[in-house]
Amino acid sequence: MFSKEEIAVILEVDSVQLVDLLEDQDNPVFRAFQRGRLKREAEVRKGIFDLAQNGSSPAQTFAMKLIENAKANDL
Repeated sequence: MFSKEEIAVILEVDSVQLVDLLEDQDNPVFRAFQRGRLKREAEVRKGIFDLAQNGSSPAQTFAMKLIENAKANDL
């Protein structure tokens, strides 16, 4: 993942302005940023579960931790 400052460089926007926009949860910029971050995280998690299903022991261990954390968050 990139820092907010690095993302500002990629997007060619002022880093201070981007950070300010990302502090307001009602701002569309904040929602777009979160949506992109969550989509990427979902893709990574899917990759972990795919590897786990194909027999990768480290991926299986990590997948179990993800499942346990999800259960704990549901309580």
